[in-house]
Order: sequence, then structure tokens, then C-alpha cells
Amino acid sequence: MAAYYQSVVYEEKKVTYWVLLLVLAFVGMIFVVAYLMKDVLLPWFPVALIGLLVGMFATYNIAFYHVKVFDDGSLQFGFPRWHIKLQPHEIKSIEETGSYRPIKDFGGLGWRIGRKDGKWKRGYLVWLQKGIEIETINGIYYVFGTDNPQAILSALGQHGGPARI
Repeated sequence: MAAYYQSVVYEEKKVTYWVLLLVLAFVGMIFVVAYLMKDVLLPWFPVALIGLLVGMFATYNIAFYHVKVFDDGSLQFGFPRWHIKLQPHEIKSIEETGSYRPIKDFGGLGWRIGRKDGKWKRGYLVWLQKGIEIETINGIYYVFGTDNPQAILSALGQHGGPARI
């Protein structure tokens, strides 16, 4: 039996360097405070270290964002640990959003859940880009940010993806 490997026909990556710099500054502040108050903070050091590692893990997952369209018409979007991959038969409709406001509609950037137009939507939001909204056949709505929604929609249409509605 021959193995089938998917090839990527469209890919968009976004690295939010400001988040990485913010974590680096935060780590530096922790080390300065720990050095200045080493006698007081010594018992709390393991707790601070665990908090630092959790923060770095979360930052890693939020800083690297991607959107991929594969040659079989499947679509993958999100962060390294929190991403969604939808097959063409799972997508009911896909369209560019008319109003994409992650701060107002979802309360911020990152992986979010928000209510808009009377529907609960899951958002994979990076910066204030343009957006794409997807409705799956089981009634789940996804919204994600992209720099070029028309390229994604045309790549999906050319490679067996769902028709744009």
C-alpha cells in the first residue's frame, strides 16, 4: 500500500517577536529581583521557577502562528499546541469576515472564545489582520486571522476545498 504525503499549497506564518521580547524582559526582571532579595525569596524560588516555565511555554505557543492549505483541500490553522485541522467534508461554509475585531469580539489576542451575531465562535487571533470565518457541519464556528484571506480561499477552491459562500 502506497503512503500518501500531503503537500502544502499555501502557508502563512506569523511570529510575534514582541511577545518573545516581553518574556525576555520579564525573565531578566525576575533574575534581578531574585538577586537583590535572595534571602527573602529563597523559599519561593521553586514556585517562581514553575511559573516562569509555564509562562514561557504559553508564550512559545502564542508567538508562533500558522495557516496551511494542503493539496487535498484540508485547512490547518492555529498555534503549535492549539491548532485545528479541518478536512473538506467537515466544512459547511468558509468566508472572509466583514468585520474582524479580535479585541472587541473576543476580548484579546490568542486562542479565544467569543459570542458574536448570537453564535459562539472559537478564535485563533493574531494581531489585527483580516479574518476568515468557518462553519463546520457540526455547528462549530471558527475565526482566524490571516494577512491574505483571498489567497487561502482561492487555494481551497483550487484544491478540492469547500466552495466559498
